[in-house]
Amino acid sequence: MTSKKPAREILRRRMRHQKRGIKKIILYITLPLFFLFTISIATTAFIVYTKANKDLPDVLSLKNYKPNLITEVYDDGNKLISEFYIERRVLLPLNNITPMMKLATLAVEDDQFYKHKGFNFKRIAGALWSNIKAGGVVEGGSTITQQITKTMFLTPERTLFRKIREAILATRIEKNFSKDEILEIYLNQIYYGHSAYGVEAAALVYFGRHVNELTLPEIAMIVGLPRAPKLYSPYFSPERAKNRRNHVLKRMESLGHITHEEAEDAVKSDLKLKERGERKNFAPYFSEYIRQYVEDKYGSSGLYKGGLKVYTTLKTEHQEAAESAVEEGLREIDKRLGYRGPLGNVKPLGQYIDWRKVDEIEQKNFPDGRERNENRALGVVTEVMPEKVFVSTKDTRGYIYVKDMEWAHKHDPAVDALSFGKAKNANEVLKVGNVIDIKILEEKDKKGNLKFALEQEPVIQGALLCIEPATGFVSAMVGGYDFHKSKFNRAIQAQRQPGSAFKPIVYSASFEKGFTPASVFIDSPIIFEEKDEENWKPANFEEKFYGPTNLRTALTHSRNVITIKLLQSMGVKHILEYARRLGIKSYLTPDLSLALGTSGVTLYELTSAYGVFSNKGIKTEPMAIKSITDKDGNLLEENKPQEERVISEELAFITTNILQSVVQEGTGWRAKTLGRPVAGKTGTTNNYMDAWFLGYTPDLIAGVWVGMDKDEPIGKNETGARAANPIWVRFMEKALKGMPVKNFQIPTGVVFTKIDKKTGLLATPETTDMVLECFVEGTEPTEFSDGGAKEDTMGL
Repeated sequence: MTSKKPAREILRRRMRHQKRGIKKIILYITLPLFFLFTISIATTAFIVYTKANKDLPDVLSLKNYKPNLITEVYDDGNKLISEFYIERRVLLPLNNITPMMKLATLAVEDDQFYKHKGFNFKRIAGALWSNIKAGGVVEGGSTITQQITKTMFLTPERTLFRKIREAILATRIEKNFSKDEILEIYLNQIYYGHSAYGVEAAALVYFGRHVNELTLPEIAMIVGLPRAPKLYSPYFSPERAKNRRNHVLKRMESLGHITHEEAEDAVKSDLKLKERGERKNFAPYFSEYIRQYVEDKYGSSGLYKGGLKVYTTLKTEHQEAAESAVEEGLREIDKRLGYRGPLGNVKPLGQYIDWRKVDEIEQKNFPDGRERNENRALGVVTEVMPEKVFVSTKDTRGYIYVKDMEWAHKHDPAVDALSFGKAKNANEVLKVGNVIDIKILEEKDKKGNLKFALEQEPVIQGALLCIEPATGFVSAMVGGYDFHKSKFNRAIQAQRQPGSAFKPIVYSASFEKGFTPASVFIDSPIIFEEKDEENWKPANFEEKFYGPTNLRTALTHSRNVITIKLLQSMGVKHILEYARRLGIKSYLTPDLSLALGTSGVTLYELTSAYGVFSNKGIKTEPMAIKSITDKDGNLLEENKPQEERVISEELAFITTNILQSVVQEGTGWRAKTLGRPVAGKTGTTNNYMDAWFLGYTPDLIAGVWVGMDKDEPIGKNETGARAANPIWVRFMEKALKGMPVKNFQIPTGVVFTKIDKKTGLLATPETTDMVLECFVEGTEPTEFSDGGAKEDTMGL
């Protein structure tokens, strides 16, 4: 027994030694491995951190946070008319943002925002679990600080390495900025969809109100957008947007920000959105004119990112009147000229119409798109009767009575449109299968058919420019029929022959050379020999001659021959210099054809030149911008009227007085309907290519041009009196409404004298055609007509 015990003891000792040896071996092996692993992890972490930390942007740049801001353009009454931007953003300090917007944002984006140091592992895990339960992404794991780093410093790639860089930057931001500063940046920076950056822009885009004016459900809807702005767009996916809004409300309730009753009421409410529209762009031709100026002077960055405020001279009421007058006037001219025919033809098979073919016809006829009008559509004629035609559109069916197509006579520019009668039989206008442009009149018969009218888009163009002569302020500008189809500004850029609209400059220049309204010229045939071309034989519009004619009558009735003789008498050089003084900068041909307005000028130039007559001989440079400020309100530029006397007050008045005769007795007669003193002149070029009317009162001057973009005639007898003057009258009726009636003031250096109209000499008791004429004092006649006894002149 005793011998066995020591043996077992020895065995146990040996086993203990062996175990200790194994442990030592394991320890000797694992300890170095552990240290090696730890060192590797630390080294890897250091390398990753070093690499992630390399070239990281300086978060202190947020101290000078200057996001892209909207450049806003305002009218004369500080009403917003247009915006230019890459990111639509309106910067607001945090204390100007409603507390409910802050609470809602934190509830759904980062409820531990005021507790964490930049990133939140618990939130990442919680968001992951919420998304798993919802079967989709409803919450994100990134904190608000991390979201700022993503949008402002890093690329959008989703990698672990970028997440590390994001965490480093978030930590640095938290160390250098207060929580309120971070939240303010977030609420101004984040994208909310439909070009809206920041909560204020989002409030304006979706609801048309400022952020502090929003209701709880509206706030919740906006707050839910940054997760996926397009996915949750209330315009594209209203139900999805509502569900997202309700999720925000439940989060707010769960955190105690709102009561259960408030949440329930908000959930039950409907989304009442602002009607979706394009970016603000009232007065598009004027706004584009402003855009080009600002971009040229302040660069693209200043225009689209600088948050400039541009205060202009535009008067909204004038602009609305101008756009309406041009659109209505051009449509009226277009219909007067007749129907250019259907857009194309298809073959209806019973009730079946190949609408793909109709779409192809539309694309062919309107490559730049059709004019924007909700009441317009394309239709196909399916049945024709003498008194009406039946038309099918993609959505409905209706008819056009012959009275709603009576304007559609044959289109022939070589024939006076007024010589055509009204269409009385629909069979003469339309055929089955015609693809036509229609206007929906919204009147239904007992069978539910709509009532249509035949339409066509005008091909004729026009422009209108209105200026306040005393200041040079441009109060209205229309550069064409449809800016969306043609951005070419015919009020500024188009150089067109002014025709007789140039004559007032010729006559006014002659008065500076000693001629008077009473000066008599013989209206008779004249021939100018040309070396290499056919001899020039100018004639009057009426194609007849009138014999002895004074200059007032010649300008009033736009006599071509006398105007040429007048220019020949005073010399071309003088008229070139005179026109330059008035503001004509375009090249003028130095020959006698200049008398008939054969040199191209812009509407802008000619309207400005007429402004000198209205403004008593003082030229005031046209001006569209009053001032521009930067985003902080600092004044960048301020413009004041620039005045320069270029002709005497007396010459300006005499020219104006004769142009009043043009309205009272000549081609400008339509302007008499205004019932106030008006001076003006029509203009028509060869083959009726251009039609003009320039007219003014003491307070306002406006010019109108009508014509084709291509070198094509408008139509026979479509003169300035017929085509342009009605547009001018339409505009002025509205623009002058409520303004006091004023007379043109008579300068002290002007006298009125009774003269014999036929001879231009002083009238006698025997004079049969006596008129009261105005003269610059000292230029009135001193001889009596027919050798009669002298009588005193009457100075007024």
